[in-house]
Amino acid sequence: MYNIIMKIHIIDYNFHVKNRDFIVYFANKYHHIVSFEEAEIVYSPCSYIDIHLYPSKKFIFGPHFSVFPNNIVRKFNNIHNNAIYIQPSQPSVNTWQNEFNFKNLPMKAIPFGVNTQLFSPSDHIEKTNVIVYYKHRDPEEFKLLSNFLKSKGVNYTVFNYMQKYKEEDFLKYLKTCKYCIWLGGHESQGFALQEILSCNIPMLVWSSKLRKQEYPYRVEYQNVYSEVTTIPYWDSMCGEYFHNFNELDIKYNTFMNNLNNYTPRQFILDNLSIEKCCEKWNQLVSSL
Repeated sequence: MYNIIMKIHIIDYNFHVKNRDFIVYFANKYHHIVSFEEAEIVYSPCSYIDIHLYPSKKFIFGPHFSVFPNNIVRKFNNIHNNAIYIQPSQPSVNTWQNEFNFKNLPMKAIPFGVNTQLFSPSDHIEKTNVIVYYKHRDPEEFKLLSNFLKSKGVNYTVFNYMQKYKEEDFLKYLKTCKYCIWLGGHESQGFALQEILSCNIPMLVWSSKLRKQEYPYRVEYQNVYSEVTTIPYWDSMCGEYFHNFNELDIKYNTFMNNLNNYTPRQFILDNLSIEKCCEKWNQLVSSL
């Protein structure tokens, strides 16, 4: 049981809404949110602070400064050994440290909590629908997937990340789904994917390996070589995944034959629920 209460200040609340909601919940439940002057720990997701001026405070930065290390984060000087930079998952840490040689601050991978109460299955609703989630992949790959599903006689509804659907529509449809097929690019954490799993919906994922698979950002990422993934948090409880189109038929058959054996919600509850992530964040805070 964690019982060390810290005084925490959050710099700038204008960052990813789900990350923000989790951090505010965590800080309010286990610690105290205070002014910068009073704080023992300062969390700054995307604003630079000259940390060498505050040797008695501890700092957590990231992950919202930039996709890759920029001139701002390279200004950090950890002379007092009182700061870290976080990423939502290990592939992002590996990219920054190994490919871009970011050494200014120590880095840790830590996820933000998934709202498992909001994203939960409804036992009284019949699960007959199929969702196809499409995010940042080549339209030609989507055509291949669509033609494959048509050949199998699968009726489905597409949620396209780029078309900015409403979350209430997303959640309402998830309540009716028996499984999901996901075609996506790199994810640093993958909230929507994890929310689907939280609704106990098994997934067949056409995963990426490189950032240059992200559409329409292939040119920007063509010289980035670190291996990434669509599913940085995953287990066989969640479903099946593959990387190449020629694997789809075999993986689809395996997936359908085992559809009733997957337990994706349990994976989320065990690893990525709000309370599980609060445990991880308390361990992070205590290690500073």
